[in-house]
Amino acid sequence: MKFLSLCKAIAFTALLSIAALPAMAQSLTTTYAGGNSQNGNIFDITPTTNLTINSFDINFENTRSTGLDATVEVYWRNGTSSGAENNPAGWTLLGTTSIIANPQGTPTPVAIGGLSISAGQTYGIYIRLVETERYLAYTNGGPTTFSNADLSLTTHAGIQNGPSVFEGSSFYPRQWNGTVYYTRAQTCASEGYTGTKLEWCKNICERGYTGSTLAMWIRRWTDRYRTLPYCAIETQPVPTLR
Repeated sequence: MKFLSLCKAIAFTALLSIAALPAMAQSLTTTYAGGNSQNGNIFDITPTTNLTINSFDINFENTRSTGLDATVEVYWRNGTSSGAENNPAGWTLLGTTSIIANPQGTPTPVAIGGLSISAGQTYGIYIRLVETERYLAYTNGGPTTFSNADLSLTTHAGIQNGPSVFEGSSFYPRQWNGTVYYTRAQTCASEGYTGTKLEWCKNICERGYTGSTLAMWIRRWTDRYRTLPYCAIETQPVPTLR
């Protein structure tokens, strides 16, 4: 009873606000088996929910490279990358960064991201090392699809640097070695709420209610469920119960 009274006191005195929906960091890894290498790779990603791609890890082939530093570019396009590796139309540069390579077979971070992608849509990704004497390790074979509940990734080809970005030779099939890091929004549905609990959670967390309307739904929630929904946070000291 004490906890329930505490929840009611918080709600009635309007000391609850709704947090911005927190990001849930996730990742999907293919393999770091190596076995072959070239300057770049293309592959496809298809999310099952709306996501933001934050960064990548790559497998830097440093047994043949003349140094352990390189410049990385990441390009993306709407639609598959397969068959588009020599056609610059539709490709957009997501970012460029310098890296210091970790040993082959271990992840080397590539801090390029900020790409928002939509559920059910396929996107092509092209990761390349700008220097012609630098190589990405990849694995022969494929195309292979790696997936989790949020995202699937299908490998396609290795790319050799040409006179310009999209004029190099391609080698198919090749499996990109690496990890994609992303975030997805935490929602009432993703928390597993269903039925009435789902609708009430949306009233509290997702529909933008404030003031007395928000307090009413929080009161209803605490009366029935004796908890607070995942997004409710205290913004002021809890009042002393008398």
